[in-house]
Amino acid sequence: MNESTFSFQNITMKKVTEGDISTVQSILDHAAYYHTTIVQYSPSGLADRCFHAEPPKVEGSRVFKWFLAITDGALTSTPIAALDLFVGYPNYKTASVAMLVIRDEYQRKGLGTKLLTEAIPAFLSEYHPAVTTLAVSLTENNVPALRCLLKCKYERTNRWEKLDIKGRPIIALTYKNTFK
Repeated sequence: MNESTFSFQNITMKKVTEGDISTVQSILDHAAYYHTTIVQYSPSGLADRCFHAEPPKVEGSRVFKWFLAITDGALTSTPIAALDLFVGYPNYKTASVAMLVIRDEYQRKGLGTKLLTEAIPAFLSEYHPAVTTLAVSLTENNVPALRCLLKCKYERTNRWEKLDIKGRPIIALTYKNTFK
């Protein structure tokens, strides 16, 4: 294992480099449900925007950004998911999933569950041992993601945000799971 690649069981999480942006964009392009139902816009250029995005600022704390391409060797040898993760946000004991997208043809095969309950917590334990909580925000209309979070024993918090997506008000709800 090196600082750019983390492996857990069959899952490999690789830090996205400039040369990986087209691979991640392909993952996003093949996640139609997310883009057409949830956010209702094309993912064009999203991988590049995620790669270059700055982490949020938290007074008195450093926030780490991890943009990762994910492969599940039990399913395929190529990346099939993308994870944008902020560690230390909103506090030093929390990591927040900004985006987790799995290619359509690999959804409902257990990858989301493995990531949310095992692989991401193992990654955080390795690189950020002070983190004890994983938070995930999702729009209220993202029923498949909500089912996955509830299956993984995530609990709804009192944190929410009102978003405006193409003139349509959407509520983003935050769920969390403590893994230590």
